[in-house]
Amino acid sequence: MKQEYTLELSAENNFSILNRIVNVLNRRRVRIKKLIAHEISDDFRKGGALLLIYTTSEMMEKVKHQLEKLIEVDYANYYPGSDVFDEINNRNNKEVVVS
Repeated sequence: MKQEYTLELSAENNFSILNRIVNVLNRRRVRIKKLIAHEISDDFRKGGALLLIYTTSEMMEKVKHQLEKLIEVDYANYYPGSDVFDEINNRNNKEVVVS
């Protein structure tokens, strides 16, 4: 049964990485509901993405393994539900230091 999942991943901050991530999801016909990409403030060479997607648990596992095969991706974790998306997004927003 399809449900919402929050996908959190960390990767190198390259020009084409976001495109490659979206291509993996599009090839498997996974619906992206929300996508937030950010640069890690400590290291400009690293970035992250937070996605809210709608799919089955089996497909979510396949997508996770496919994304981890990409050279630039450090890790990919997923959590059931959209509440986690909001929690992680709020946590990342609090870490941003405004000068």
